[in-house]
Amino acid sequence: MSLQLCRRLLIAVALALLGGLLAAALVWFNLGFFLDVSAPPARADAIIVMGGEGGRFMRSRHAVELYAQGFAPTVVFSGGTLASTGIGCTSTALSLEAATGLGLPAAAVRLAPEAQSTLDEAANLRDLAAAEGWTQLLIVTDRFHTRRARQTLAAYLPGVMLQASAPDDPVYEAAAWWRNERSLVFVVNEALKLGLYWIEYGIRPVG
Repeated sequence: MSLQLCRRLLIAVALALLGGLLAAALVWFNLGFFLDVSAPPARADAIIVMGGEGGRFMRSRHAVELYAQGFAPTVVFSGGTLASTGIGCTSTALSLEAATGLGLPAAAVRLAPEAQSTLDEAANLRDLAAAEGWTQLLIVTDRFHTRRARQTLAAYLPGVMLQASAPDDPVYEAAAWWRNERSLVFVVNEALKLGLYWIEYGIRPVG
């Protein structure tokens, strides 16, 4: 191999490594924003409160605010059991209690319980949406969960227009998610689950 060819190969390898590093850095710094597909809310047939929210009940609070502003006449609480945590009730019941305490009328409530994952929730909501004739849904969940929630529901409800809306979270830092523990845990967890859903269930993170 000539010296000139060797130099060209070394330059090509260095450029490839540099390109890989730049691509990795681009993904790293933008991952927090990539996970968030929330947008200003629009009117819908129902507001869907995804299960698994924390004790601050930010999702339920946000859903009540959206209902009060007239974005939908119905609020659906989705979720499952909390047996693994030692709590003898469902996440659906806890979210519902928080929402009714904030003034949500019982007549506006629908339940979609018995779901232990976002995938389960999508299957339950598919049946409920079909029974109710819903064509537009407003998904309420945390910012870092909006992409997986929307993409999963889109796979199960292909004829339904979906939009994600998220409450403000003063702790979650999309721009610097690696700097605080809560943001780091949730972003890494969501990124892994997006990959799992794509490989295991064919649910693409984009498109």
